[in-house]
Amino acid sequence: MNLDAMARRRRLAGLTVGLAAGALALAGCAGQTPAPGDDGAGAGGEDLGRIVVVSFLPLESFTFTPEMFAYAGGYFEKHGLDVELQAVQGSSAAIQSLLGGAATITRASTVDLFPPLEQGQPLTAVGTMAYKSNLRVISADSNPVESTSDMEGEVMGMGSIGGTSEKMLDLALDAGGVDRDSVTRQAVPVTGATFELVKQGQLAGYIVSLDTSIQIGQQNADAIVTDAGLGDAPDMQAWVTTSANLEDPEKVAQIEAFLAAIKEAVQFVIDDAENDFANVLQILRDSGEFSFAALDNDEVASAALDIYTTETWVDPDGGTELLANDLDAWINAYETYVEAEFLEGGRDPQEWITDEYLPAG
Repeated sequence: MNLDAMARRRRLAGLTVGLAAGALALAGCAGQTPAPGDDGAGAGGEDLGRIVVVSFLPLESFTFTPEMFAYAGGYFEKHGLDVELQAVQGSSAAIQSLLGGAATITRASTVDLFPPLEQGQPLTAVGTMAYKSNLRVISADSNPVESTSDMEGEVMGMGSIGGTSEKMLDLALDAGGVDRDSVTRQAVPVTGATFELVKQGQLAGYIVSLDTSIQIGQQNADAIVTDAGLGDAPDMQAWVTTSANLEDPEKVAQIEAFLAAIKEAVQFVIDDAENDFANVLQILRDSGEFSFAALDNDEVASAALDIYTTETWVDPDGGTELLANDLDAWINAYETYVEAEFLEGGRDPQEWITDEYLPAG
């Protein structure tokens, strides 16, 4: 974000912190989750300085609610951080910004993260943000695509060829016993307009983000929205930093504070489910820092956040705390990618991940 935006954010800090505290009190959740203005665990009160956090896409999706809400709700400031959120185009660019020293932390999908880790890049995963993929397939009720078997012999659209969507498609096809080569891939805009190509029969379906899938389903009665097996392929999003940062005590303090702020912000969002996320949406909207179609639509926003808070940011089996790492799932993802020939294999993926910097409790 630019300097003017940062200046506005500083002026908004007192308002948003008070708003978040009041919202939780009204929701009857104040006893469960410390509000940003409280002296909760992890809030040291010291100024830890400026930290640059990069996202692999623009902050125009509920995918990035943890970063956006921690920012708009005052959680970063509570933990002594002056956070600058910067968007880059894709996970590779985000990882390169880390390696080049331009950013302190980012998050990336394991399907994009494991290749540089296997190549020996000095990166370490320090927490898990998402435990599964939220990609969805849009098709029409005249030719529904609800499983990988429905894709055989068909043309499937995606945002780019060779990217995350195609890799997840390949993994799902493998798991479903469908020959990858039987499915033709076509790069298309991942927007509602592409649904016309589906209705015309030029595509059997196309892969989109969760937010977009909800919007398309809302706007088109003949649209079929499903994960079509993509959600079963192992894919997690991990918070990542560099080995050099973990050797710098000042950077370590920032990373620990960042993860603590994210955890508290996400817990607030989870607790606000009983209010259909009205408090979360009000804080995001009133901050004036974020603007995208799904944020302005109560129905889409609530539906998206419901999935994130029940299926994505939380361990599906319920045995792992927020941000904690599921080593079994991490190892399974690595082994699956090796079998899919995305990786060479022969490495111990446990060497690339740690719980050491996560907030206690």
